Amino acid sequence: MPRPRLDHVRKAQILSAAAEVLSERGYANTRVVDIADAAGTSPAAILYWFDGKDGLLAQALGLREQEFHDRYTVKAENKATASERLRGLVEAMLYHYDWKLWMELCVLALRDKAAAAERDRMDRRWRAALRTVIREGQSSGEFIASDPDETMFLLAGLLDGLSPPLALRAKGVTRDRVERVWLSEAKRLLGPRFDGRPLKRTR
Repeated sequence: MPRPRLDHVRKAQILSAAAEVLSERGYANTRVVDIADAAGTSPAAILYWFDGKDGLLAQALGLREQEFHDRYTVKAENKATASERLRGLVEAMLYHYDWKLWMELCVLALRDKAAAAERDRMDRRWRAALRTVIREGQSSGEFIASDPDETMFLLAGLLDGLSPPLALRAKGVTRDRVERVWLSEAKRLLGPRFDGRPLKRTR
């Protein structure tokens, strides 16, 4: 099969276009031709570079997740205190993460091994970031002593569980409410020195 010409369109541009279309329309309602149109290339080029729509979704979310990490989680890591770092991570996940695309990947992961591996990699990265900050706060005396894995498990599970209904605009589920509940639970688990004030929302 001859290699399709991509002209000026790079692979990363296709992935970026795919992320936008998949997040907006959902996996089931997105066709390869829709992504090709958004990327300014042909369906043949996409099918050459990617293993159909399944492979494209996993890689598109992988790119989006890396962009998210470079922009937000690195910024959080540069904060002075463990409270500030943890608040920065949660603010990014709650207000800037693409949960719709994440949910599409989770559904695909039920039947596709590559998607399942990508979902697992992203989940482990998010949980490791939380665990690291919790341990740092405990080591410095900023957070009370506890099992950092159990504390991480509870705080990660709370945000992971509330974010999908938030993305779906479920009745009674608002960002302000999820933020308030999460911060209250974090203060209970981490102790009085954790900063439970409302988050400062950044771009």
